[in-house]
Amino acid sequence: MPARMKCITVETFVIVIAALGTTFAIWRCFYRGLKTSMTEELKEHLTRCENAMQSAKAILGKQGFADDNRTVTVIGLTSWIIGHQESILLLVRSNKVGSASALVRPVVEGAYRALWINLPATDEEVKEFNETDKIDLEFGAIAVALDNAYDSGDFFEDFKTRTWKHLNSYTHGGMLQIGRRFLKHAVANNYSEEEIFEMDHYGHDDSPAHNLVSSQETRSR
Repeated sequence: MPARMKCITVETFVIVIAALGTTFAIWRCFYRGLKTSMTEELKEHLTRCENAMQSAKAILGKQGFADDNRTVTVIGLTSWIIGHQESILLLVRSNKVGSASALVRPVVEGAYRALWINLPATDEEVKEFNETDKIDLEFGAIAVALDNAYDSGDFFEDFKTRTWKHLNSYTHGGMLQIGRRFLKHAVANNYSEEEIFEMDHYGHDDSPAHNLVSSQETRSR
């Protein structure tokens, strides 16, 4: 692994997985389909999610980084992901869950791109992305490349398979999004908060995120 990548691989992995964990929890909330008012338990949960993202920002800013194209691109993508994640939390707290749900796909896609640029992408592929703003690989192929590069089983491919259709619907105003705009015959938000608490799973020692981070830390030592 090139030296310039070693200094950012683990930090990037921790930050992006934190974003994916929070995002998956909120997506599950949308899919189960927020009450008009949040419980105190949910408010506390959102605070924990915010603290997780603030911790990620601290990791990102604790040291300088090289100015090569790969590193700068990964840092830029990671900062953008965190901004979207913070916006999702703000929108959920303001009961603008539909708008929050539209940001979930960009977070997931940005996370996959950041992890792909960080490790499996070749120097030529990074250069092409920087110059043309395009990645030739389909999203599914990126997921497979991530599983291979990070030795993560089928985590990324499975996550993509289970969520992508629904994320597209919420981002592009599909029926999953439209169906959440009504409560019986009234135009009103109709999102359930139940599955938001799945975020906690991603902080446990046996969670997929924890196992992935642990395996990557071991490989980088």
